[in-house]
Amino acid sequence: QAYNCLIHFYKSVKYTSDISQSSAKQSISISNREILSSSMARRISFKQQLLCRTGMDPDEPICNPQDPPGDGDTNIQQMPEDCLGLILDLLDPVTVATLEKTSRHMYSLIQTHQYWRRALKKLVLKHPYLGHKIDTETDEEDLGKEGCKGVYKNLAKELNLFWKKNEKFKPLTLRNDQYFCEKDERQKIVSMKVTGNYFITVLGPRTRSDLAVYSLRVFDRNTKKKINEISNLIDKPEYLAFSPKYNIMVAKSHETCPSMPDTLNIWTLEFQSDPFLRAYHLKSSGLGARCTALVLKEDIFFGSLKKDCVVMCPTRYNNKSVVRFLALTRASFCPDSFPAGAWKTDSAGDRFVKTNNGLIYEGHKVAVEEVGRVHIPHLVQLGVADFTDKWAILFSEAPKELPDRNIHLIVIDMANMSIRHILKAYEPRIAVYGASLHTQEPDVAVAVGKDGYLKVFDLDTGRELTNQRVPKPMARTNTTIIDFFGTTRFMLGSITDIHVFDLQFPLYPSPEAKLDRIERRREHIRTVSIYGEVWDMVEERALQLAPPPGVHALDPLMQLQQNLAALNQVNQAIEANIVRPELPEEADRVEQLMVEFRAVQQRIHDLNQEMEARISVAIEAVAADLSHIFVLTNTGDIMTFDFCESSPIDESIGED
Repeated sequence: QAYNCLIHFYKSVKYTSDISQSSAKQSISISNREILSSSMARRISFKQQLLCRTGMDPDEPICNPQDPPGDGDTNIQQMPEDCLGLILDLLDPVTVATLEKTSRHMYSLIQTHQYWRRALKKLVLKHPYLGHKIDTETDEEDLGKEGCKGVYKNLAKELNLFWKKNEKFKPLTLRNDQYFCEKDERQKIVSMKVTGNYFITVLGPRTRSDLAVYSLRVFDRNTKKKINEISNLIDKPEYLAFSPKYNIMVAKSHETCPSMPDTLNIWTLEFQSDPFLRAYHLKSSGLGARCTALVLKEDIFFGSLKKDCVVMCPTRYNNKSVVRFLALTRASFCPDSFPAGAWKTDSAGDRFVKTNNGLIYEGHKVAVEEVGRVHIPHLVQLGVADFTDKWAILFSEAPKELPDRNIHLIVIDMANMSIRHILKAYEPRIAVYGASLHTQEPDVAVAVGKDGYLKVFDLDTGRELTNQRVPKPMARTNTTIIDFFGTTRFMLGSITDIHVFDLQFPLYPSPEAKLDRIERRREHIRTVSIYGEVWDMVEERALQLAPPPGVHALDPLMQLQQNLAALNQVNQAIEANIVRPELPEEADRVEQLMVEFRAVQQRIHDLNQEMEARISVAIEAVAADLSHIFVLTNTGDIMTFDFCESSPIDESIGED
């Protein structure tokens, strides 16, 4: 079975090359044969290289890569070693470990290619905080019997041991003691973003009497120092996304005027004298477009073109939505490189050119190219989207005035930029707080809703694989999903706790499981809590909610309680008027009252939740990597749970 993965790869290459060969024959009959034959002779195709190396018959019938492998098919072991090396570089470690077990010849090929040494180097490059645990310069002979593979395997086992709940270890817990917690006394941290190399915080006003000015701070996790700061931002940077490789950081700036579109502000990630690169206005055909999410991926292929950075940018306007895919490239702008524009000079003496999407200033800035656009007949939900070079996913949102609409998963096929499926995902008025495409299974998406239901979808066939209630937590916006050595690890938050779950898929499922792909294991592996620290934050929360100077010091819950009492009266009045209709013409009136009744009930529920959030310290956001969980509370405190520095519980009890 392990051969099938790459046999299908070869078949797909053969299938596409056969089609291209047949189309080339038709073009030869139309155009000059001699010119085409001389131009084609300059480069031997990938298929011809395979035919020369393996001695296959070029007149074989066209085969479909979706067909099961037959007796006469070429298996992976007959492929040239350099082709196999290219394929191995695209496979993940779990798949290669399975492939190694198939035969001694395959094992020796993988060792010759030094796959595991490359995998270790990639791991350290992506997760530099693990560098002290891995020595990639040691010779293979000095690493023991299993070599680099053993180092990789032991690291994954050690991290997983610390992550899972056990009686021996507990993670090191730090509150506001890290380098990335630095802030001024009139500021608090309102958002954060974490990656392998960088930690980014968004700072905002600490209390309601402070200036509503925001700033971005970028910290290097290797040196533990601040490397960039962008201050004096009038609008709160939302949906922050960035590219460490290409030194680009993107955030949405919300436009308060309803007729003006939102703006994407683009800066450099690392420090330079002028970090601001560009302001890109999101145009729309009606009222201003409202951006609902930002997802950035590096080195993504669009067709045969490789793009440095691509930003998925869903926007909605006029009760419909559009998803744009914007390619970002660092480029130098000057009258010579951009002669088509009319260059002008501003009051500061800087030269710029005006475009439909904003101004471009002279210098080494960023070029924005729209490489794809999909129109969606729905309002897309806020903050939830993901994409790869194969699929893109996002969720529709039920308008408040239509409470019986269902929440749908919208699957976009990236090959032809169109909607592939619209699947019912959740009940009405449920927000989807987390969604991610599975890294091991390219056709699987994982989503977590406000109601606490974890759902897994097969994007190719367009159906739901699971519908399981997560047992303990109430899901909030503090949800994050990461890939942990081939396992989807997702974190759900209640008010003060983070619950960690694992979702595992079989790489090569049994024939029975292939029927509906439900062979998997989902387990609740750990809970981490800020409960012990909450009481120290309550006074800070009360101070943040205090009214500005000159305003009477009313109870901050007074207005909420008044609203709640008024809504309860409206609720009772509507309930008293809803009687069984005696005449057919009264049915419409009763139906309208029912709609209003449900809307008022929903508003009461929302107000109750808001009251609960106002009086308590709650988790605002969660981020995670392979060895840490970072928790941001609504008081602006950051708590770090470090699993690499797990301490034995017996020792910690003795110290206390």
